[in-house]
Amino acid sequence: MNITIKDNISEVVIAPDLGASILAYTYIANNKSISIFPNRIGVEDVTSTACFPLVPFSNRIREGKFTWQDKDIQLPLNQLPELHANHGHGWQVKWQVIEQSDASVTLSYSYTSNDWPFPYQAIYRFELQNGELLQTLTLKNVGTSEMPAGLGLHPYFSRTKQASLVADVSKMWEVDHESMPIKVIDAPSCIQSTSGMVMNSHQLDNTFIDFPAKAEVSWPEWNVKADITASENCKFMVVYSPKEEDFFCVEPVTHSPDAINMHSQGIENTGFSSLRPNKEMSIWMKVAPKMSH
Repeated sequence: MNITIKDNISEVVIAPDLGASILAYTYIANNKSISIFPNRIGVEDVTSTACFPLVPFSNRIREGKFTWQDKDIQLPLNQLPELHANHGHGWQVKWQVIEQSDASVTLSYSYTSNDWPFPYQAIYRFELQNGELLQTLTLKNVGTSEMPAGLGLHPYFSRTKQASLVADVSKMWEVDHESMPIKVIDAPSCIQSTSGMVMNSHQLDNTFIDFPAKAEVSWPEWNVKADITASENCKFMVVYSPKEEDFFCVEPVTHSPDAINMHSQGIENTGFSSLRPNKEMSIWMKVAPKMSH
């Protein structure tokens, strides 16, 4: 059962049963309805929706394997034929509605330990105000041992021919053919220019480091922009822009891909973190559309 939240100029459709995903985010500009996120109402595959939560880790863990506190852990490979565990659990499960109003909804999901041997609770809140969508994702360790922990959000933005992205980032992880990180390299300089990176001209599946937790998406054809802001602990930004699609993703996340394994190998600037029992971590992301002049 989908849930629709709305305010005076925007509307968001959320599917608690489909990985707490967003199926549509529309904004009224120039008396027209603009799809900030592409309309995915009716899809049945979470990775084809318009946004989903990344919990309790973001992106890929190489071959689903890592060692934690002297214990070897093997996670299921959850996006076959990919050879890695991807994006945690939240996107694969049904969430419960715990609070709802006209312009907001809060969902929860409780995980009891299985292949990932750390029980946790996740709370995911959506709020609309004056067209701005605020998403907050919280992870609490409800187990008795420390757990590796990471969070992210995976929004898909509508892609027009001229759609562009601006962010003050200069470095990114180069990746191999499996989108796994190899080394830090210079980012395309156009992403820092005032006109931005035109998404149709770049095929990316890369994680930008030292993300200042803000970016801007522009759609010149619509005379609309959107400011993206995130919590300070989102020090990484994943940009996914596959060829010839109607979307691109700008994902604020707390760590790089495979951070847990890279951290254990002594690699720096991975964003790896852990949570002690009964402790929480949270992230937030706000998308604020506006008319551009």
